[in-house]
Amino acid sequence: MQPDYELEEFQDIEINRESAHLIKAGLNLNDQGFLLPLSEHPWHMNCTQSYCVMANLSGNRRMIIPCMELIRFYFGSSSNLITALFLPPLKRTSLYTAATLNKINGRLSLQLAEHISGASAADIGRLHLDATAWQAALMIGTSMLTSSVTRQSIYPQGLFPFEGTTTLIAAGKWLSFADKARATFIVYSLRSCSHAFPFRSLRYEKYKTSTSNGEIGRPGSSSAKERSLKSATEAKNQSLEERDGSNSLASKTKSIRLEPRFPDLTKKPIWKNKTLAGADGTGNKYVGAAPPVQAAAVGQPGSEQRIRSVDFSVLINKDPSQRWPVPNFLKPVIVQLSELNQLNIELLTESEEDGWTVPILMLCDEDGVIDPKLFIENGINISRPRRVAVFAIKNQTEHISLAIVESVPLHTKLYAMNGQNVEEILDTLSCVANDYLARPELEEINIADLVNWVFATNDPV
Repeated sequence: MQPDYELEEFQDIEINRESAHLIKAGLNLNDQGFLLPLSEHPWHMNCTQSYCVMANLSGNRRMIIPCMELIRFYFGSSSNLITALFLPPLKRTSLYTAATLNKINGRLSLQLAEHISGASAADIGRLHLDATAWQAALMIGTSMLTSSVTRQSIYPQGLFPFEGTTTLIAAGKWLSFADKARATFIVYSLRSCSHAFPFRSLRYEKYKTSTSNGEIGRPGSSSAKERSLKSATEAKNQSLEERDGSNSLASKTKSIRLEPRFPDLTKKPIWKNKTLAGADGTGNKYVGAAPPVQAAAVGQPGSEQRIRSVDFSVLINKDPSQRWPVPNFLKPVIVQLSELNQLNIELLTESEEDGWTVPILMLCDEDGVIDPKLFIENGINISRPRRVAVFAIKNQTEHISLAIVESVPLHTKLYAMNGQNVEEILDTLSCVANDYLARPELEEINIADLVNWVFATNDPV
């Protein structure tokens, strides 16, 4: 739980170089008085030289955000992202290895770098597309390096990763200034920022490690199974050490669930791939007998000590007992897909929303009106976009994608694919909405029989 102190919502704040700039925590503004008066706020006295961002508010008021809190909020989606920002020089290749933006529909595709969590995909997408965000990220490590060279106390600097209008929700405390009460709001914890991310949807791929023989290790492959068999368990009450993790222990991700920080992302599909079945039809089971790992450390491995590297990632708060249940409309599909043998099956639409689906693409006519058939009733006078799941199904020579639209009966459509190209997958999602509107009512079919027939006859889909 986070203390609320005074919880405030600041609407339509303008963020730019003139309205939001760096100050020292101990600043005496124009000799009119200290922005953080000692009598009302003594807790900053040991760090008066640390940096804050001061943003102008209406009525000649101001908001002060410590740079460390600003950095935590906007870049703290995973500990490995924070680590990369605090270890200059920052390079794009340390965060992602490839990025493609479709300027027509705003789709961004990312290939994340090694050790970077998918929880940071949206933040990295903003860093790739927004020069202001990239400069804000560069400033963090550069400011620390500059202070270390000049032998000054090291306090990181950070700015907002965007320019424009936003609504901020923050917990903190109102302070007086120059005999005016409630003139300065010192932020203890940022809770929400409404500024839009510079993409309409995001699909990311996590880094795939190479095995000793040069093959790509992927879920379902024999090399991935070998690694899982050797994985050691975690000790109870595992300690967190300020040392380098082991080079020989596989790194782990530990998720922390908080309320949504960016309302804009709740409206935008963000997804990745998830392997459901491999061609050998076997699963991974842990049978190792290694002793539990007693300690963990944040950051990349670099030692031979028995300390596991961990990456703390921030996800949207959900009930852990209800994490990733199969949506009801997909349950019969999963049962039928389980009947397919000797085929690789991969879910292409794993999302933070429900783990399985993304909202169907919203299509509108020349007047900007969205077809109501793309929505589904969710209660009295309440509707939401229909959701769609897309699966890649492959044998040794052929590759098809299967799209399932939430409807009664299920709208099922197969698409031929030349390969698992990211843009090809995204184009499949673009076709789904058009195909559903063209023929929303379909007969119930057995998906396993249909897929087997397609592969057996080699007929175009």
